[in-house]
Amino acid sequence: MICPDCHYWQAHGYRDVIQSGKSLFHYNDAMKDWFHQYKFLKDILLAQVFAGDLKEALKNERAVAVPIPLNEEKLRERSFSQVDQLLEAANIPYRHLLEKCGETLGGKNRQERMDAQQLFRLNGETVPKQLVLVDDLYTTGTTMRHAAKVLQEAGAESIRILALIRA
Repeated sequence: MICPDCHYWQAHGYRDVIQSGKSLFHYNDAMKDWFHQYKFLKDILLAQVFAGDLKEALKNERAVAVPIPLNEEKLRERSFSQVDQLLEAANIPYRHLLEKCGETLGGKNRQERMDAQQLFRLNGETVPKQLVLVDDLYTTGTTMRHAAKVLQEAGAESIRILALIRA
């Protein structure tokens, strides 16, 4: 049986953009507190908390890690990219291939997230054939699928995803 989110994405032209994916943790009360402290209260040292888990998840990865970027306004507001910091804490090399060009999804309901227009564009870098997209939080899959579609259209042949947390 296919989940409702996956059914939606397949029906809207996103079939086969992501080969596989996983998340490391579920979004529960403890994770909610950690996430708020890290992302919104800017406690950047908390990136170290999951460094070992990320390193273990990506230890045999041959694909290029690509963090999901923030838009410029959010980056100025937060003063750091939470995904970049997670990867750096885990000593995982990564490449920025995307720029955020669409709206932010925070504060939107499930349907509004899934109906969002394309969120990304390429930043001009050459796109490798094998990629693993990395994000901090996976909610509906909108962010990951939009990013994967742009990268696939630019020549990526294998795109997997890794999210720290699954809401």
